[in-house]
Amino acid sequence: MKFLNIADQGGKMISFDFEEIFQPAIISAFYVVILLIILSLVVFICSKKYIKNPLRTPRGIFNLAVILVTKIENLVVEVMGERNRNFTKYMLPLMCYVFVSFIWGLTGMTSPMSYFGVPLSLALVTFVMIHITAIKTNHWKYFKRYIDPLPVFLPINLITMWAPLLSLSLRMFGNAIAGYCLMGIVYYGCENLSNLIIMGVEYASSVGGATGPESILVAPLIAPILHAYFDLFSGFIQTFVFSLLTMINIYQEQITDDEPETRVKEIQYQ
Repeated sequence: MKFLNIADQGGKMISFDFEEIFQPAIISAFYVVILLIILSLVVFICSKKYIKNPLRTPRGIFNLAVILVTKIENLVVEVMGERNRNFTKYMLPLMCYVFVSFIWGLTGMTSPMSYFGVPLSLALVTFVMIHITAIKTNHWKYFKRYIDPLPVFLPINLITMWAPLLSLSLRMFGNAIAGYCLMGIVYYGCENLSNLIIMGVEYASSVGGATGPESILVAPLIAPILHAYFDLFSGFIQTFVFSLLTMINIYQEQITDDEPETRVKEIQYQ
């Protein structure tokens, strides 16, 4: 049954065995990278004619690229301040990759986010950047946080240190795998309902259900609405949340004891 297949695949999604490294989700992750590289090259080629004539109004895909870069840059400046404007160079490809990975299931292939190694890798990069920023800002005072308020809290603080990594990775993975499982159940139910409508209860049960075009009678009526939520809307929300938490966590580490924390409080209230 398809439920068993989903359960079996779910076990593979958190596997780190070398034999599983080239499973469909990992292959999809490489496809997403290739797609984004191709789109970047197209935008770069289109930008040449606008460089020669800066007063020319952007159109087509280049106009969309300009709007996207402007929106992300404004978001970075709003959250992290003017001094971190160059951080847009990291957030732009990160947000594009996360969003495309979430909606990749619309192609019929496995979403990269349904394999735990992909969101874990993205969260690990953010985790490393957080602590590198903290060390650059606080220097030796960075290690003081692990013995505050008393040295006896060192084990607890060391465990708490990994909270952002687990939170960021499990949030994306949980939403991706939940959508994958629910859509699998929906397609299974739509297939059986189509069989009942086309062939009737007795014939459908005797032949075990149809597998041809007649088995997708109901799915096109229901699946697009659910895909719009689980892939498009949920993908956008998860991309925004992951990016926002990345920027906030990194920016908070840039604030020293001599610097007011009013900006962090404003971000938390928004």
